[in-house]
Amino acid sequence: MPVIDLSHPAIGVVLTTAADLLGMEVVFLGGLTPDSFTFEKVAGSDAWGIAEGTRSARADSLCERMLRGGVVSTSDASEDPAFRDAPMRAEYAITSYVGVPVRGPDGEVVATLCGIDRGAVPVSDQSVRVLTQLAEIVAAHIDAAAQAEVVIRRSPSGGWEVGGEQTGDLTSAMVLADLLAGEVAPGARPRRADQPLDELGQLRLSVTQLEHALAARVVVEQAIGVLTERQRRGPREAFERLRKVARSRGRKVHDLAREVVLSAADPSVPLPPELAGRR
Repeated sequence: MPVIDLSHPAIGVVLTTAADLLGMEVVFLGGLTPDSFTFEKVAGSDAWGIAEGTRSARADSLCERMLRGGVVSTSDASEDPAFRDAPMRAEYAITSYVGVPVRGPDGEVVATLCGIDRGAVPVSDQSVRVLTQLAEIVAAHIDAAAQAEVVIRRSPSGGWEVGGEQTGDLTSAMVLADLLAGEVAPGARPRRADQPLDELGQLRLSVTQLEHALAARVVVEQAIGVLTERQRRGPREAFERLRKVARSRGRKVHDLAREVVLSAADPSVPLPPELAGRR
C-alpha cells in the first residue's frame, strides 16, 4: 500500500493552507485501506478529541460516502442522503463536510484531504479547486520512504531504470528532495494574515503557500539532474554530494541547488570545485 511521508514540512503547509481556506474546525488527511479509515494527520482537533492514528471502518467514514458518489461538499450532512446515516457523522455530530481524494501513482485513491465542522460552513467551488491542488501536493509525497531504497540507474536506451522499470523522466523517477526534510526550504514559510481574509485573500494565500511547498523540491531535483549528467554520478550520489558541499560551506541546499541549475546555462556562474565539472 502506498505510504505518505507525513513528516515532510510540505504536509504541514497543506493542512495549514486548507484550514485557512476552508475556515472549518477540523482539517485532516485521512488514510484509506480496503477496510479501514485512519485520521493520519489532523489540524484543529483539540476540542473534538480526535487523536492522530484514530481508526474506524472505512464504510463508517464520510470520505467513503464521498468516494462512492456523494457530493464533495455539504453544509447539512444530517439531511444529505449520502452522509446522514454514516456512523462517523453521528459520532462527531458533523454538520459540514468537504473532501477530495489523494491518488497514488497508479491512480488509486489512497487518502482524502478533508474538512469537518459542527456548524453550517458552505464551501465554494473555487475553494474545492484549491483543495484539490493541495491534495496533489500530498500525492507528490507518496512513497518517499520506499523510493529512498530504490536503485536508480541510467539505462542503455538513454532513459532511467527504477527498480527494473523504465522511465524517460528523471524527475518522475525519484523524489530525492523529499529526503531533505527541512534542509532545502527556500526561506521562511509565508506568514498567515493578521486579519481574517475574504475568499479571494484566502485563495491568494493558498497559492503563495503552494508555491512555497513546491519550490524547494523542484529546484533541488533540477540540480540533481544537472549533477547526474555533469559528473556521471547516480542521482542519490549527486544529492549527497550537493548536501555535503552545502553543509561544509554553511550554505542552504536550496540556494546552492539554484546556482547549480543556473550554471547549466551559464558556465560563468561560480560553483564550488566539487560541483563544477566532471569527476
